[in-house]
Amino acid sequence: MNSFLKELKINSGFIKDTPVPIATLDENLIFLSHSNLFSENHQLGTSDINGSYFFDVLQDVPANFKGIFDNCLQGIPSQNDGKKFILNDGKVLWLKWKINPWKKDNDTVVGLVLILENITEKKVIDELTREAQEVSRTGGWQVNLLTKKTLWTPMVNSIHEMPLTYTPQTFEDNFIHFKEGEHRNRIINAAERAIELGTPWDEEVIVTTGTGQQIWVRTKGRAEFINGECVRIYGICQDIDIYKNAQLEYRKSTELLRNAITASQVGTWEYNIANGETVWDDMNCQLYGVDKKKLTNSLYRIWKNRLHPEDLERVIKEATLVYNGKKKGSVEYRIILDDGTIRFLKSTVTFVSDVKSTTQKAIGITQDVTVEKIAEKQLKEFAQITTEQNNSLTNFAHMVSHDLRSHATNLSVLTSFLEDEKDENEKKQILTMLKNATESLNSTVFNLNEVVLATDTNLSNKMVGINLLDAIYSVQNNISVLLLDKKGQCIIDVDPEQVIKVVPAYLDSILLNLFTNSLKYSSASRNPVIKITTQQENSELVVTFSDNGKGIDIEKFGGSIFGMNKTFHRNKDARGVGLYITKNQINAMGGSISVESKVNVGTTFILRFKI
Repeated sequence: MNSFLKELKINSGFIKDTPVPIATLDENLIFLSHSNLFSENHQLGTSDINGSYFFDVLQDVPANFKGIFDNCLQGIPSQNDGKKFILNDGKVLWLKWKINPWKKDNDTVVGLVLILENITEKKVIDELTREAQEVSRTGGWQVNLLTKKTLWTPMVNSIHEMPLTYTPQTFEDNFIHFKEGEHRNRIINAAERAIELGTPWDEEVIVTTGTGQQIWVRTKGRAEFINGECVRIYGICQDIDIYKNAQLEYRKSTELLRNAITASQVGTWEYNIANGETVWDDMNCQLYGVDKKKLTNSLYRIWKNRLHPEDLERVIKEATLVYNGKKKGSVEYRIILDDGTIRFLKSTVTFVSDVKSTTQKAIGITQDVTVEKIAEKQLKEFAQITTEQNNSLTNFAHMVSHDLRSHATNLSVLTSFLEDEKDENEKKQILTMLKNATESLNSTVFNLNEVVLATDTNLSNKMVGINLLDAIYSVQNNISVLLLDKKGQCIIDVDPEQVIKVVPAYLDSILLNLFTNSLKYSSASRNPVIKITTQQENSELVVTFSDNGKGIDIEKFGGSIFGMNKTFHRNKDARGVGLYITKNQINAMGGSISVESKVNVGTTFILRFKI
């Protein structure tokens, strides 16, 4: 035994610097030596534990751990990569160990070599990570381009509703789960760009699961290159199906926020109104990023300095209203931490008075509502995008149904004229008109295509400079047959150099709608005359579009002229949509439209465009 202790003493320096939490015990479980990392891992500080009983030093280690020591002292090694213990006070302790008996030359056990690591924090992080993956429905994947082998984490299998033993067997199999067509092509193209150019991707697409369900997923991927060659692509796959449905998204977000708020910790504080004395608990200090041990300023001053400059005045006013009983006792505000991070907080306060000392205090709780505020912002942005997209779809549907119908009618009539005409000169004139009509149709289709291809919901980014007179002539050519049929006359007084910034498809639709309305509702007692003039007023171009048609009873219909499904004449093809769409399109481009009209005299539309 003495030689054993002597050997340990010789090796104590070596053990002390060993980069593992190791210790040696004698047969009575008395510490003989230990590494610095052992003290650090078990939070023993710098105290000397040599000569102390193991269970006196590590009091959190359960008493039944002694049975493991007893087996080891019988010559049986013990190893465990992680075991969970529930302590008497309800706390959880995770330990990882490897224990070997220390034997003399005669094979007698005289002590133990113990590697014991407290892995509680690591296990908690692992559990949180797993729970986060479960909550966010996110998994990882990779494709080794050298071996063509694919690896999915279990969550990816779960999202795809495939057995855990399943993985794509070929490179092409990695794409068969994506919905055939646009979604599959988008991911194939993204993967090709990543492999060829190293371009990462982040796409939201539909996949067909193993049970035939179609769900939305978010897939992110990037490429890894070695010596200029792409050796693998890897990334994440997240189930975002619920977030594609606004109602489900709202309910889910609300429920998650409610659970988070219920389970979240809150800070408490107290403020003496008379002398400014402030008391915060540890959680409140944590919310404000304050280290109590390093305080060099009053807590009230720290609170005031942390407040976002834009919120300071409002918060003080609201607190005064709460104090005077004119507002509910909660105030929301932003704070700026030392690292520049902005945090949203909600404080609920109650004012109490000490009857004996007449001291009045504000007592309250503070809660971090940053997640809630970010979710609220995202929902508003989602609603705004949805509204803008719906407006765009409404305009597009009208332009397709109305504008293309006008072109089709014009082409049909010209084709009919051409078939019936015998005179060669007349045929040449009709062919010229037919050519102009097809060019006008091509221009309209091009503009409509621009609307379809545009993914930017900010309409101002789609506006370009257009020559107004060219646009008017293009529409006039489009309805040339209708003008001839009605024996109509156009008087156009527009500067040939006048350019306005508009969405081309919208301007085309507006002019076509006004032209066709003037001819459609022309007076039966006179040939239609359409007059278009312009003048500049400050930063606006005013376009006046007048006709001598049937006119509208302004007193009767003035408040609903631009309403949906509003008609003012008995024409069979009147649908009451055109003027509604026209106003919507002009307003969307930052302009305005108004009308003046008199029955049996005519109608004048005043259009204002920003220039």
